[in-house]
Amino acid sequence: MKQRYFSTFQLILLALFSALIIVAKIALRTPLQLSGHSGIFWMAIIIVGARVVPKLGASSIIGVTSGLLASFMGLGDFGALNTFISYAIVGVVSDLMLWILRGNTENVVVAISVGIFGHLGKFLTKWLFGIITGAPIGFVALGLLRAFISYVIFGAIGGILGWLTLKALKRAGFFAYMAEKR
Repeated sequence: MKQRYFSTFQLILLALFSALIIVAKIALRTPLQLSGHSGIFWMAIIIVGARVVPKLGASSIIGVTSGLLASFMGLGDFGALNTFISYAIVGVVSDLMLWILRGNTENVVVAISVGIFGHLGKFLTKWLFGIITGAPIGFVALGLLRAFISYVIFGAIGGILGWLTLKALKRAGFFAYMAEKR
């Protein structure tokens, strides 16, 4: 019998992390009025999910699944396609960074780097959609630096929160428990 890359249990966990991103997006609205502020929650959840299911592609599955959920729920500011691609690209870029950095999200530098670059993937997607749709990018460029900086800061904070969550889970014995149940 052929061994699957992801077990059914792992896929269920990844789907739960995807749903948690949607819940965080809806329930944890912060009135900061800064672009990218939801990256605090997004990136923390993706980093924790990538460690709970430590396989290449886990973050991509979380991103694509949360993108499908968000699109069907009408979340996002530029339509379903933009929402789906924005959510999916966060997972794909996070996976790419985890692969490049050898996937140790228990290292704070790795977690911050994944948070920053994963969140910047969403920023670049929104920027490219602006160019494709003919938005006045010259006018938008005035706010791009501010938005870029806020995406970096909120992605880094999300990386730190994900790292702190992983430390708390490890201290509570979650990973030892999960290893025992396999």
